[in-house]
Amino acid sequence: MKLDVNDEVAECLGLSEKELLEVLAIALYKLEKINGVQGGKITGTSEIEFHGILGKYGQFINYDEDDLETDLKSLKDF
Repeated sequence: MKLDVNDEVAECLGLSEKELLEVLAIALYKLEKINGVQGGKITGTSEIEFHGILGKYGQFINYDEDDLETDLKSLKDF
């Protein structure tokens, strides 16, 4: 899919194409529409690098009690 942002709108935002993709990926991630791997694909980075981008914008990794329980179970099984 290709997104086209009107030049006038893009200029008002003051964001580069890269920054706009980062903001889009973060918004979708915060809405839980995508995961970190997909966020990395949108931004052209790895999942770990995408987590760094989240930090750059003051956002946090989606991680809840269910994720913790899954990780703890995995560690016990390890």
